[in-house]
Amino acid sequence: MRKARCTGRFYQVSKNLRLWAHILISSILSSTMLSAVAGVANPTPPSPPKTTAKASSGGSLGQSLLKNMLGAEALRPQAPDQGSTVPNQSQPTTVSVGQQQPARATAMQLAQYRTFPDVQGHWAQTFIETLAERGVILGFPDGTFRPDDPVTRAQFAAMIRKAFPRAAERPGTQFVDVPSNYWGFEAIQTAYRTGFLEGYPNSIFLPEQNIPRVQVLVSLVTGLDLSPPTQVASVLNSSFQDAAQIPDFARPKVAAATLNQLVVNYPNVALLNPNINATRADVAAFIYQALVKEGTLPPVNPSDMASRYIIGYQPPVATQPSPPPQNDLAALRQQYRLPEPPVSTITRRLFGGGTSISTPTGFGAQWRDAFVGFGYQERTRFTNTDDGAVTAGFGLGDARKLVAAEVAVTSYSTLRQGFGENGGVSFKVHRTFTNETGGDLAVAVGVENAIDWGNNDAGKSVYGVVTKVLPLTQDPTDPLSALTVSLGLGGGRFRSEEKVNNREGGTNVFGSVALKVAEPVNLIAEWTGQDLNLGASIYPIRGVPLVITPAAADVTGNAGDGVRFILGVGYGIRF
Repeated sequence: MRKARCTGRFYQVSKNLRLWAHILISSILSSTMLSAVAGVANPTPPSPPKTTAKASSGGSLGQSLLKNMLGAEALRPQAPDQGSTVPNQSQPTTVSVGQQQPARATAMQLAQYRTFPDVQGHWAQTFIETLAERGVILGFPDGTFRPDDPVTRAQFAAMIRKAFPRAAERPGTQFVDVPSNYWGFEAIQTAYRTGFLEGYPNSIFLPEQNIPRVQVLVSLVTGLDLSPPTQVASVLNSSFQDAAQIPDFARPKVAAATLNQLVVNYPNVALLNPNINATRADVAAFIYQALVKEGTLPPVNPSDMASRYIIGYQPPVATQPSPPPQNDLAALRQQYRLPEPPVSTITRRLFGGGTSISTPTGFGAQWRDAFVGFGYQERTRFTNTDDGAVTAGFGLGDARKLVAAEVAVTSYSTLRQGFGENGGVSFKVHRTFTNETGGDLAVAVGVENAIDWGNNDAGKSVYGVVTKVLPLTQDPTDPLSALTVSLGLGGGRFRSEEKVNNREGGTNVFGSVALKVAEPVNLIAEWTGQDLNLGASIYPIRGVPLVITPAAADVTGNAGDGVRFILGVGYGIRF
């Protein structure tokens, strides 16, 4: 009777030999492939991503982007008449100047220049570069500023809008030559509502007309509400040799601009040249000086070339401030005391080896991850025959944002029966919860061999597993820097050997512990549900997502017929 039971057990065990081979090889591949994929996803600390934003060229979307980012009204391309001057019409209380940009320039191109090669050493360099830094004026996509080009009234309106943001003083008006879809409509309306600009009689604005120097000064004096002196003629005649050329309507405003140091004359400080078209450099200088008068910008330095051309320029005089009363010193020190800056530690997440040998973990492949690998055992349980398996898989989704899924296809008994003769498709759904200290938590549920074919005795194995990374040091490159623990519950191959042989259902506990002894090496101990496996997972070449996991299976003898050597090799691919 005893002999019969032994004989029956022998045949039962023999029938399950392929089951043990399939189970062990597939589990080795699963763990090794996961490690390789993790290496591909993060072999070295990632670089910050680079993005480039582009504005649509010429269309309403591009104009909207420019308007929001840079004040596009000042950048609209124009075709001004280089030799034109304002006709002798009624007094225009204010005027406009801006910047010309080719229609196909993108917002990124327009934003990238704050210094310009064609203004280096230019008399207006300080004016231009300071206003460019504030976003009041911009250059061309080729990096130049073109300081001697003229500007139009519409462009000047755009500059005013950027340089002097303030509340409206009056409602807007409708100019017959500025339709609502005109590129500079909003800038012109804003400059009008804030009191800087007016039009000509009959509701005409002439937005495309080049603006002369005298109108720029009149506009700024009007917008800043500067009062003219009582002796207008005396101020003008003593300041300019060509004072007689100043139009009558503009004389009080120009005198006020002179006394408030808004006038900048280059190359001859004694010549105002009031009726000559203002250049881009002229307008930058006038607006800069108006901002100085308003208290928004500091005066130019006396050593700056630009100071030579400012009419009435006087170097700022430094005065020694009076020391505060002694009893106020302690309060002032406390008031202006700066807190100590916080010290933050940046943790680099560096990949070592895998964290299990044959059991699943909570981590898995996700979108753009793929893997291939090979599993080998020098002999299967209860035989002296070696065997191996080949697997490949990929991931979907994002485990850190929502959830990811891993799909793996395995060819079993590849060495004994040939590639693809026996196989299965396995699925895993997993989620990772990130911790800034490096202590990630991952959970997963899966089905091994959910789809199978051929003479595959392994069968389906449903499981759930939780994995926790426990940092042991602040620096992940230190020896003994992390401990990874996995604990799971599953059926199928995770059942005890007795239940597998007796074809009984049920579930069993499995788990693994991996200690990161060095940056590329983990030592692993795991319980498969049947016996103990001991091994190491090695990441031999930094930056190359190759993982090698040699191990000893069935160490305690609780299952099988003795200790066996097993090996997994995996390679990850990142698309």
